[in-house]
Amino acid sequence: MRVSAQLYTVRQCGDLADQLRLVAACGFEDIETTGLHELNPQQMAGTIHQSGLNVRSAHFDWEEFDTRFDDIVEVMDLLECQVAVMPWLAPQARPDTARGWMAVSGQLSEWADRLSGHGIRLAYHNHDFDLVGAEGETPLDQALSQGNIYWQPDIGWLQVTGVDAAAMIKRHADRILSVHAKDADPDCGTGDERWRNLGEGVVDWDAVLKALADSNCSDLFVEHDETLDHRRTLNTGRGFLTERLIGIT
Repeated sequence: MRVSAQLYTVRQCGDLADQLRLVAACGFEDIETTGLHELNPQQMAGTIHQSGLNVRSAHFDWEEFDTRFDDIVEVMDLLECQVAVMPWLAPQARPDTARGWMAVSGQLSEWADRLSGHGIRLAYHNHDFDLVGAEGETPLDQALSQGNIYWQPDIGWLQVTGVDAAAMIKRHADRILSVHAKDADPDCGTGDERWRNLGEGVVDWDAVLKALADSNCSDLFVEHDETLDHRRTLNTGRGFLTERLIGIT
């Protein structure tokens, strides 16, 4: 598994070129991008190519898939990236019935079919709202009921919702392409104050990483939703995961 950087962590740090320079300065070679950065595909790909960083995975929200699908395909081709992730459904767009979530998963499946024709796999990224419900009946379960949808677990969100992350990973091991490696301490509140640098929260990383070693996970994307020290977060995350991966098979 590669230790990679998620650009959401550094979204406040200038434009795309600035963000890439910071990530590279912290020793990362691989990244996951977030959206199209208000650029056209050629501009976005050109900026990333100039950085020398390798795009392992790319996030695009629901609206981008819905309105800029062709741009997504083009930029993925230019970046030679084969994993797209749908990470966010705005609150007003979230269904309140199982039937509604099945429609959402059906649309994701249609996009996945179209992407597969370009050699791209589509994964779904969880938060907390999609983990609500009985086992096998959550919105996440609805998405994964589609055979062509993969999963990118967010370890921090699994922790704060009380889910056994290692058990969930084992349950869906063949559907996991990557994870967001994010730490948390749920006792510190209900908002962004819960998030921690890796190793400074309460996630059982030994159990999580051992479970991931037996899955199809290829990338651990270091992430912190609201860090006050971006460089420290990136350096801490890279060092923590690199050390923990030693000896894990």
